[in-house]
Amino acid sequence: MSTFLWNVVLAFLWASVMDEVTLTNLAIGFVLGLVLLSFVTPHPGASPYALKLLYLVRLVAIVFWDVMVANLRIAHEILTPTMHNFPAVYAYEMEARTDAEVTLLALLITFTPGTLMLDASEDGRVLYVHMMFSTPREEFIRSLRERLERPLLQVLR
Repeated sequence: MSTFLWNVVLAFLWASVMDEVTLTNLAIGFVLGLVLLSFVTPHPGASPYALKLLYLVRLVAIVFWDVMVANLRIAHEILTPTMHNFPAVYAYEMEARTDAEVTLLALLITFTPGTLMLDASEDGRVLYVHMMFSTPREEFIRSLRERLERPLLQVLR
């Protein structure tokens, strides 16, 4: 059985011991199961499962923050009388290689307001991204690689 399924079983076990299966009890049981499973690893050090969950939480926090900032920036653009946006289309060469990695990266790019993944190259190594608020190309590539692609690849690989 996979480690995630063990963690879910432990979460339900905790909730049943607490005599009430609620979302709070399941969340507490999940965290306690994660801590327990991180000690039961064949290799010394941090559990790969626990690290993946931490990477996932970090990715979700980054995406949440980026969506909030983008929404505020777009709201400011709408409410002010002058236009401050300079749209641009950038070609972004990815480190992602599998179809799942490319698809999830494209979805995360499109999910953020003000950005849109337009197309992918024939070989699947380059994404064409439209940005409502352009930045210098090098800054765009560095930001996308460090803030979105690498955390996503840490979760998936």
